[in-house]
Amino acid sequence: MATWTGRLQHWDGRQPDLRAWSDAELLDGLRQLGIVTDRAQFTALVAAKSQTDQEEDWLHASGVTDENLQVFLWLSVRELWQRWQVPQWPLDRLARMLAYLIDAEFAAEYADQLHAPTAVEVFTALEAWLAQEPEPRAAVDALVEQLGMPPQAWPGKLLDAMAEWAEVGNVALALRGGAFLAHVLGHGHAQIFLATALVSARMLERAVAAALEVPLDADLRHGFDELCGHLCLAAGDPVLADVWLQRAADGDGTRAAERTFAAETVHNYLQSWRDAGRDEATPVPDSCKGAARQAAAQSAYYAWMAFAGEGLGPGGVR
Repeated sequence: MATWTGRLQHWDGRQPDLRAWSDAELLDGLRQLGIVTDRAQFTALVAAKSQTDQEEDWLHASGVTDENLQVFLWLSVRELWQRWQVPQWPLDRLARMLAYLIDAEFAAEYADQLHAPTAVEVFTALEAWLAQEPEPRAAVDALVEQLGMPPQAWPGKLLDAMAEWAEVGNVALALRGGAFLAHVLGHGHAQIFLATALVSARMLERAVAAALEVPLDADLRHGFDELCGHLCLAAGDPVLADVWLQRAADGDGTRAAERTFAAETVHNYLQSWRDAGRDEATPVPDSCKGAARQAAAQSAYYAWMAFAGEGLGPGGVR
C-alpha cells in the first residue's frame, strides 16, 4: 500500500481543503498520483477540453481506485482551472457554474465544499461566452438543458437568486443579474428586473427608485410594464405611471375585469388625473401611493409568474 507524503497524507474528500493548499503542495499531491503538470501545461491541456473530460483523463491516467483520492483528482482539475484563471470555460463548466449562480442550495454547497468561483467571476465568464453567441437565449437554454433543467425555468430562478442577493445587501450583484436577463431575453431592462427582485425582498423604497431609472424606450413585457407604472405612481410620478400603464393596457396588461382593488384604485386615480388636465404639480395622495405600492407587489407576482412558462402573463396566454 502506497504511503503518501506532504498534505496528501491528510487528504479527506469529505472535507476538502484545496483552497488552503499552495500550488507546490497541490502539484506534489498530483505528482504522487502519477499526474505531472504545471501552469503552462495545464492551460494548454484543457484549452480544447470539457472539464468532465479532463477529470476523466486524470482519473484514467492515475489509475487510482481509492474513492477518496479520486475526489482529490477531480477537485484538483476544478481548483487549478479556477486558481490559474484559465480563460477557456468549457460548456459543462459554464453549465455547472450557472446552476451554482441561480440555485441557492447548490451555491452554498459549491462555495463551502467544491471551491466554486465567485458569482462575479461566473457572470464575467458567462458574459464573455455570450459575446460570441449570435442567439443568447438559445445558447443559455441549451446550457441549462445540460443540467436537466427546463429552459423556461432559469429566468425565474435567476430572479429568485437576485432577490436573495438583495436581501443580504448585494444590490450591485442583483443589478448585474438584471442586466444579464435583459441581454439574454432580448427584452426588459436591468432596472425593472432589479425592482422585481427588490419587491420580493420587501425593499420597496429601493424598488421604487429602480423603477424610476427605467428608460422610456425599454421594451417591457408580460406585466413588467404594469409593475413599472405602479412603482412610479408609488414614487408620486403620475406622468411616468401613466405612460407605463397605458403601454401595459395596449399590450399584455391585466384586463379591467381582472384588476385587484389596489390596481383599480390606481386606474381610477390616473383617469381622474387625465380628466383634470394632467397637472404634474398636483401631489399624488398618500392613499393612492399606498394603493400603488400594493398594486406593485401584486404586479411583481404576476410578472414573476410570467417567467414560469412560455408567453404566460397575468391575463393568460399571450
